[in-house]
Amino acid sequence: MSNIAVPKEAVFIYNKALDYSTKGDLNTAINEYKRALELCPTFVEAYNNIGEIYSRIGKNELAMSTYQKALRIDRNPRLLLNMGVEYYNHREFRTALGFFKESLVRKPDFLEGNFYTGLASFNLKDEQMAENYFKKVVEADRRHLKSNYLLSYIYYDWKDYAKTLFHLNNIKDIADDKVFLNKYFGFCYYHLGQYNEAVKYLNSAIQQNPKYSQFKNYLENLTYENKIKEAGNIDAKIKEMEKMMIDRNLSIREITQLSLLYTYKGDYKKAEQILVDKKNQFK
Repeated sequence: MSNIAVPKEAVFIYNKALDYSTKGDLNTAINEYKRALELCPTFVEAYNNIGEIYSRIGKNELAMSTYQKALRIDRNPRLLLNMGVEYYNHREFRTALGFFKESLVRKPDFLEGNFYTGLASFNLKDEQMAENYFKKVVEADRRHLKSNYLLSYIYYDWKDYAKTLFHLNNIKDIADDKVFLNKYFGFCYYHLGQYNEAVKYLNSAIQQNPKYSQFKNYLENLTYENKIKEAGNIDAKIKEMEKMMIDRNLSIREITQLSLLYTYKGDYKKAEQILVDKKNQFK
């Protein structure tokens, strides 16, 4: 982290502190780092690690004051990032952004610096700036989970469904939230006119949510031929269900059915929106 020469004894104590920290003995680790600093007051790595421990245990003011001491010695990219993260966690996104950008001035290829600069920009509603930095992360690490998630969100918001699919594909085999993934695959295919693919992915999203298990074959069985048997007159059924929705909260099954009725009518926006609007009911 720093080019400042550090006495061997201070390095020895620092390594002991690392070992204590790894074992979860954080108080002893802090005390050992402080011993190292007594021998070498410019040992910025020790300051940084003390700050990170304070941050982990929720002592954020102590973390920030520790980082500030180190930054007076060396405005190192890692220290700048950590200080920015403290401000970010307090939702002071603009101040955080200043620290993240400075970390990139000092190290333009700093992966975490680019990611957090994108994250702060995203929270400041500057999606174009966020896109720029998240793209740099993905260029360096194609399977970076969070950057691909957020780029897919941005491109979906911009109605660029092909790019949304590109970034979802980057992470489809490593993402934990398969429901999120399949839902957005489905919605993108809706908008691209690939309706069979849309139904397949939305069906997967439903099946992968434990609360949807009763609908395992519901979508794939609701073909054009048998939908008439189930729904009767489509327009009349939609009006009936919309009235029900005004009078009370629809069940998950009813919401799913209404979404599909909109789909068969070709109103893909409504089909999507009703699922989005009711997502909290699906959790």
